[in-house]
Amino acid sequence: MLLSKWRSTESPEIQIGNRILKTRYFLAPLAGYTQYAFRVALRELGGLGLCTTDLVLASQMMAGSRKSKALLMTSVEDEPLTVQIFSGITSELVRGARWLEDRGYEAVDLNMGCPMAKINGNGGGARIMCAPEAACQMVADVVDAVSIPVTVKMRLGWDRDSITAPLLAREFEKAGVAAITIHGRTRNQGFGGTVDREGIKQTVEAVHHIPVIGNGDICTVEDAFQMRNETGCEAVSIGRGAMLDPWIFRKISQAVGREEPLSEPTVEEQIQFLVRHFTLMIEQYDDYGCKLIRKFAAWYGARLGIPEDLENRLRQFESIDEFHDIVAKIRLRHGERKSSVATALIKTPNGPVERW
Repeated sequence: MLLSKWRSTESPEIQIGNRILKTRYFLAPLAGYTQYAFRVALRELGGLGLCTTDLVLASQMMAGSRKSKALLMTSVEDEPLTVQIFSGITSELVRGARWLEDRGYEAVDLNMGCPMAKINGNGGGARIMCAPEAACQMVADVVDAVSIPVTVKMRLGWDRDSITAPLLAREFEKAGVAAITIHGRTRNQGFGGTVDREGIKQTVEAVHHIPVIGNGDICTVEDAFQMRNETGCEAVSIGRGAMLDPWIFRKISQAVGREEPLSEPTVEEQIQFLVRHFTLMIEQYDDYGCKLIRKFAAWYGARLGIPEDLENRLRQFESIDEFHDIVAKIRLRHGERKSSVATALIKTPNGPVERW
């Protein structure tokens, strides 16, 4: 890997509002995936900076729903953390931001990027970007309501004919947001196609002082560096790439520190990561954690050297004992996998859907 283009004199730290973050490489919020267990399991591998929760519906959060409580779970091992909330109603976002500040959370992120139909249908997610004036007023109201940093995550726009991210970024900065994360696709693209780094660059150039965080298609250390070099973004947020390679943050940290070669996980580290993630999930959800972790199997299988038939069992197992039986077989058969491509990439649809 060539590091000659990397700005080695740059400080690894970044400031967002009143927070000093030790690294510029963050875990992106992914609906249904970035639970507490996943965040902590990744942090223990090293190199991970800021994490953001799975998106939480503001009204359910304030009502104390069981789902929202689970999404908000955190600990001292899970810092620094930002909570991402969503709603199509400004007053709910304002009250939600105040609710989080009153309970000691250190920052709030407003979701304007989710492509899912059920979120957009209620006026939330990427739909907010379709009405720039209302979006700007919404953000300004939330910023004025709290003293903790307010950030925004958005897409380039609704479709290629309505790229509103640069305009919104400029106005959001005027309203006082601390940072903006930009996913380099439109809502209509969903997770298909390729990220438009030029669009991210235009968003970076639209602001004067606040950091812009690039997001989308970061699966390797080289991807992370190229995102920054090509767009000028101050930080990088990694989502699906962290499921494809949980060690990506550790390797980025080594690369920034000019450590070569970058260390790959041993067979035992790979297996222990799977066990650790599962253990944390069970600690939070009891037996229900078996069901929740099954969706990760299609992402983990190739990276963790799990044979296809055992990966299939991981997608269907029902009990803690069954999980450990599968792990014992993985130990014996590690590396027998035939395909180096993650099953999730084969099955991921092109358009925005409820479950990808």
